[in-house]
Amino acid sequence: MADRSMIFAALAASLLVACGAQPSDGAGSATEDAEVVAAPAPAPTATVAAPRPMSSPAPAANEKFDAYWQRFRAAALAGDAAGVAAASAPEVTSHGILDSDPIATLSPQEVPAIVAGLLASEEPIDPTGRTLRQVLGDAAAPQRDGQPLGFRRVGPLTFQQIKGRWYLTEVYPEE
Repeated sequence: MADRSMIFAALAASLLVACGAQPSDGAGSATEDAEVVAAPAPAPTATVAAPRPMSSPAPAANEKFDAYWQRFRAAALAGDAAGVAAASAPEVTSHGILDSDPIATLSPQEVPAIVAGLLASEEPIDPTGRTLRQVLGDAAAPQRDGQPLGFRRVGPLTFQQIKGRWYLTEVYPEE
């Protein structure tokens, strides 16, 4: 048992030294001839965060896709660039038409223009022949239908749940 205590004591001392603390013999005195001086406590400061513009309330920590879909579709159909950007991941992957096309990374601010272009397309995105605008016009959220948990693919858009929140993570623009 004594060996284990020594190992733990050595590990604790190493950790304290790595954090900048003085090594101790366990009795509260420093093992080196250094004077221990308590640093004055920093004065409390008040910081006021600037309000962030938001087009919709912050989503829940464990957001359901149905709730996210309503927020995303409302922003996309209204042409609300700030709402679409807020519903997008910090980095959105844009794939080309061909597999050999380069993959681009978009910021959330670049995504609304891509989504607007996809909404203008008359190309059908599902087996029933509906366009993306028609699918978004339907209030019902698309079902998972065999897709992995935490993912939804809706035509040229891929959504992913990250840390409990849903985001638009990939787009496949027409051109």
